[in-house]
Amino acid sequence: MSVGFLPAFLVWLAFSCIKKDDAAVPGCTATPPSTISYQKDVYPIIQQNCLSCHDATNHFGGIVIENYDQIALSGRSGELYNSIMISSNGKAYMPKGGRLMDCEIALIKAWADQGAKNN
Repeated sequence: MSVGFLPAFLVWLAFSCIKKDDAAVPGCTATPPSTISYQKDVYPIIQQNCLSCHDATNHFGGIVIENYDQIALSGRSGELYNSIMISSNGKAYMPKGGRLMDCEIALIKAWADQGAKNN
């Protein structure tokens, strides 16, 4: 293992635990748009925050959500939202080491409520 790997990993870990500022993300608003796009809105959130632990290779907890069918099933069942929603203590079950921004959670919830369409 490279000597520089551990410090780089620790820096990444520290920054991944910091709550992101919703206002700093383009298009991130408290109220989601009337129509949510899976490709444009939902999948990038999943890709950035979930796939490192829940793809076919790293399927922690036996959960794989790397394609539309898997993500839509999780969205329709409520499992996805229940995993990312903020509990009364201000924390979320997932993603590990931090939490999604409020606007990201609202987008995923609105997408699921709209029928988890592949659009």
